Amino acid sequence: MHNIINQHIQIDNWIFEVKMVRALRVENYGEPYSAIANIKLNGSNAYIDGMMQKDLKQFSNEDVQVIKKYCQRMSIHDINIDSNNRFLLNQPTEQPNTLFKRA
Repeated sequence: MHNIINQHIQIDNWIFEVKMVRALRVENYGEPYSAIANIKLNGSNAYIDGMMQKDLKQFSNEDVQVIKKYCQRMSIHDINIDSNNRFLLNQPTEQPNTLFKRA
């Protein structure tokens, strides 16, 4: 099942846009989280300008795939990652069939 999440909703004469997302790796909301990612959205593009884990290790491929799934649900076609982000150094710069690119 592939649910699309709208980047904007209208209530009366107001439109609410999702422009920034803070992603937390945690089992249950409100508990201490072990990793964080900041994602800025602009149309069909996303820019990840911050990713960090509690233990300062690099992110796993599984973590990257979860972020990719979220972006796909937001109808994102291109994901750019801050080139200074040392926590993704184990990820190839260009992967076939991937949305991720170094900015």
